Amino acid sequence: MTITNQSAVQFSYTLPDGEVQTETKQSNVVTTEILTYSFTKVKSSNKTFLQEGETATQSVVLTNNSLYNLSNIFFSDTMSNGASHVEGSVVVNGVSQPTYNVLNGFNLDDIAPNGVATINYDVTADNPLSENLVTNFASIAYTANDRPLNENTNTINLVVVSNRLTVEKSVDKSVAIKGETLHYNNKITNTGTMLKTNLLFTDAIPNGTTFVEDSVKIDGISQPGYNPAVGFALANLPVGASTIVEFDVVVN
Repeated sequence: MTITNQSAVQFSYTLPDGEVQTETKQSNVVTTEILTYSFTKVKSSNKTFLQEGETATQSVVLTNNSLYNLSNIFFSDTMSNGASHVEGSVVVNGVSQPTYNVLNGFNLDDIAPNGVATINYDVTADNPLSENLVTNFASIAYTANDRPLNENTNTINLVVVSNRLTVEKSVDKSVAIKGETLHYNNKITNTGTMLKTNLLFTDAIPNGTTFVEDSVKIDGISQPGYNPAVGFALANLPVGASTIVEFDVVVN
């Protein structure tokens, strides 16, 4: 995009014979190229969301459609909490740059008119229980026609999710004798960030014991006919919610 501007001055003068003349004088035309539009800086990601520990590749394409050679180019990335830069993952114009770190920044070669530079790098999702949305953009400092300039790319948003589920098991006796009953308790908690569905509970009855029929309870409610060795369904588990499964066995 180029902004052009020209001024004009209208004036009058009187000739020696008394005639008044009116004329208009135009200035030269000045132009200003708006590099925001002619030097494009487009950031993209190969994923829109990440599970905890997963990696996404970020790409930044710099295209110089301006009339000027762009020099002193310094590239850096700004990332919110929730993800980390993968060391050694930077690739510039198809060439691996293992010592480059996007958070510290690095220099790029000049980009001539009609030239393109492509930067790729990876980020890994951290703990989504503290941050579930990562915002990510790159900054490009450069010089055009002896003017130092600095602009950012568009911002990428990465949703970070967790499939965590914890199962805490306890037994009421650490020692027992033949004929005694062991009571097992299983606390199942959705410690992730997504609703858990289609839950199926199974528990192989330990060797040397016999399952006590009709002893299964779910959240304190008796479930006649349920057998852990066969397995049974549990209700959907919202984020942060728990369900408790209990049953008994007798020592043979």
